[in-house]
Amino acid sequence: MIRIGKPKRGLVLPLGPGASLTYRQATSIDREAALHAAREFFQSVRAGARALSELGLDIGDAASLTEDEGLSSGVSLLVFNVELCMRCVASWEGVGDETGAQLALTRENVADLLRDPALYALISSALMARLVEMDEEGNASALSPNGAPAGAPPTAGAAAN
Repeated sequence: MIRIGKPKRGLVLPLGPGASLTYRQATSIDREAALHAAREFFQSVRAGARALSELGLDIGDAASLTEDEGLSSGVSLLVFNVELCMRCVASWEGVGDETGAQLALTRENVADLLRDPALYALISSALMARLVEMDEEGNASALSPNGAPAGAPPTAGAAAN
C-alpha cells in the first residue's frame, strides 16, 4: 500500500516529566527547506548580517566558524534541526525557563532545548524517522521483471508447452 499525504493528527513525543512536543514527521520538502535555511543562516553570519547569539550561541563570530570545521559542522546541524523543528513541531508543553514559566516555541528557545545532547538526539531522530527509514530502504522495493532483484538471472527455466 502506498500512503499519500501527511498524518492528520500530530504525534506526541515525551521529553521528560510533564514535558512533550506535538509534531509531524519531516518530509523531503521539510528537510530541503531546513537545509536551505541553515545555508542562508551561515551566509548571513559570515557576511556579518546575523550573529550566532541569535540562537543563544556565544561561541565566537564568523571567523570562528571559518577557522574551526568541527564547530562549523556542529552549528550547522543545530541550525538545521532548529529549522526542522520550526517546520514540524506544532506545539510543546512543559518547556519553561528557570522560574518555570512556559516558554514560547521560538527559534531561540528551540536552540536552547536542542543544546541538551539527549533531547537533541531524541527530537532529531523522531522528526527524521520516516526519511531515515526511506533512505535505509533504498532500492529494496524496486520493481523487477521476474520478481528477483534487478539484474539477477531467473531461478526457474521456461515452462513446458
